[in-house]
Amino acid sequence: MAETPTTTSMPSSLVGEVRRGHELDLEKLTAFLKSSKEDLELPLTVKQFNIGQSNPTYLIIDASGRKFVLRKKPAGQLLSKTAHAVEREYRVLDALGRHTDVPVPRVYALCEDTSVLGTPFYLMEFLEGRILPDVRLSEIKAAERHVYWEALVDVLAKLHKVDYLAVGLQGYGKPSGYYDRQMRSLTRVAEAQSATVDSNGNSVGELYRLDHLKRWFAKNQCPDETTVVHGDFKMDNVVWHPQEPRIIGILDWELSTLGNPRTDLANMLQPLLVPYADMKAQSSILVGLKGAPAEEGAPSEQALLRRYCQLMQREYPLEGWEFAKIFGLFRNAVIQQGVAARVAKGQASSSFAHLVGKVFPQTMAMAMEIVDGLEAQSRRSKL
Repeated sequence: MAETPTTTSMPSSLVGEVRRGHELDLEKLTAFLKSSKEDLELPLTVKQFNIGQSNPTYLIIDASGRKFVLRKKPAGQLLSKTAHAVEREYRVLDALGRHTDVPVPRVYALCEDTSVLGTPFYLMEFLEGRILPDVRLSEIKAAERHVYWEALVDVLAKLHKVDYLAVGLQGYGKPSGYYDRQMRSLTRVAEAQSATVDSNGNSVGELYRLDHLKRWFAKNQCPDETTVVHGDFKMDNVVWHPQEPRIIGILDWELSTLGNPRTDLANMLQPLLVPYADMKAQSSILVGLKGAPAEEGAPSEQALLRRYCQLMQREYPLEGWEFAKIFGLFRNAVIQQGVAARVAKGQASSSFAHLVGKVFPQTMAMAMEIVDGLEAQSRRSKL
């Protein structure tokens, strides 16, 4: 197997110095962590991850060299409180870690006292493994890439099979009406974000053809179903075993809730809707697998969807799948627009947030391309 970057080696693209505006009060942090985790060895070293668009994420290294991860809410007035609820992240990780075999990092302590770091935060296990940020899996041999995608499907099905009541996640979200609630909420958020202006008075901008999309959603429905959903399940939000195509931890739970499992599935397979770019080309935020040459070993939507249906004991093709794909693109466009709004307000958590914030028009255009195709197909069927 080709060598891949590991979090053990700490490549410069993954972690760096704490960025301006994200500094932590090391004295207060040390006092809290020492009282919460007695086996920490002082002094502590703090670095900041260059990933994570929502909640600032830090690498904590104690004097013995052991590593931990700290996640906190951003400082300042937030456009969306629910998207930054680290308390919810802690709750779901704790429940899944104690009661299931879903691979998640162990959590150690939650601090809701804002006098420590200004906002709530929690401490969790640092997983020694690999992050694969490129959906083309450029560091993996082409013949082996399908195994990674299949492993991703398998872990997602494992999560969706969890009995959320049995693991103590009652009340973690509402048990029905997920897509209706999400549409109303995301529309409100998108409208608020579009009005955000930067220091030069430039607005973030509206979502492309949003009114048309709202009308389409009003005319189409998706089967209602409820499971624990991750909210942003994808290739680079999991940690892989250092050598094996096996997931050892699912990261970034800030958007998790009780909801329709199709939303996770659509998000995971969304790269299959994004145009492919040659691996020698300059990397881009929007690089996918649509149109990839056969020799690149890209998976097919049909094969992965069929595998998921078999694991979940569902009929194939999955009812409501086109709805889920369109909604997934719309939802990610709102998230990307939110990154642009945080950049404008000076609250961005990632060093490349300005790039992410520029792509929401393209993401919405992909959603509307599918809508246009379905509407054209419907018109032809009526002739």
